[in-house]
Amino acid sequence: MRSLREHWGRVYPKIVERWENKAYALLAFLYHPKPIRRYRYATNQLERLAKEVKRRTKVGEVFCSEDAVEKLLYLILSQLDKVWGARRLRGFAEIRMGSYHACQTQ
Repeated sequence: MRSLREHWGRVYPKIVERWENKAYALLAFLYHPKPIRRYRYATNQLERLAKEVKRRTKVGEVFCSEDAVEKLLYLILSQLDKVWGARRLRGFAEIRMGSYHACQTQ
């Protein structure tokens, strides 16, 4: 944080100040074991979710009511939950076996 302030503090003082105040939240992913950090800070699954919802709602361009859209969203999300819940993500197996600790940062 010190080098960030020295390098960018004069150019972007307000932004650097906000980063310093919220560093605990910005760097929270570092408290998780290294193998799973990328799952914590990447937005790939959110982007994929948005793309899938868009793809499936585009087919039925006109919905008879708001309830129909909610029902479709529920069905999409429940199906994706089953599919994504069955996936094995790299790094999580080591955590289940106890070879990593939550506070380990390396």
